[in-house]
Amino acid sequence: MSTSLQHKIVSFVLFNLLWLSAVAGRSDYLRLTIVLAIAQFAYSYWIAEIPVKKMAQLLAVGLLLEAIAISLGAIDFVGSVFPLWLALLWVGFAAMAPVALDWLVKMPFVAALLGAVSGPFTYYVGLGFGAGTAESLFFTLLVYAVVWGLFMLFFCRAMRASPNERLVL
Repeated sequence: MSTSLQHKIVSFVLFNLLWLSAVAGRSDYLRLTIVLAIAQFAYSYWIAEIPVKKMAQLLAVGLLLEAIAISLGAIDFVGSVFPLWLALLWVGFAAMAPVALDWLVKMPFVAALLGAVSGPFTYYVGLGFGAGTAESLFFTLLVYAVVWGLFMLFFCRAMRASPNERLVL
């Protein structure tokens, strides 16, 4: 097994543990979620050698798009407007994506389509876990399809950018 494939598998598994801790555990598992988010970031930075700037760009755009979705009323998170576990989840995704999803970078249309399908699905599952509520499931899934489609287009663009290139939405 190649080192690159090993990195992808480790990063993907680590993120899924983080997702489960954050979404199913929320505040009850917050310490574990923090540890997993730090581990995801550390793995991506020190082992997979992803620059902090790339992860920070992805995190900033992810948090912005999430805040827009929340402000549109797509979802109401239990216990908070923007819970810490959700921010930590974005930290983990911003660190995991450049490692595990780098194969999508040259296929932005496919990346956007996968994001538009898989992103809303994770929110649907999260609603089932009781992590949030939605007045209209259709509206929630539609908003997150757009959010994740846009995020994945940005991801592809950010990953192709040179280290000193300024990214604009």
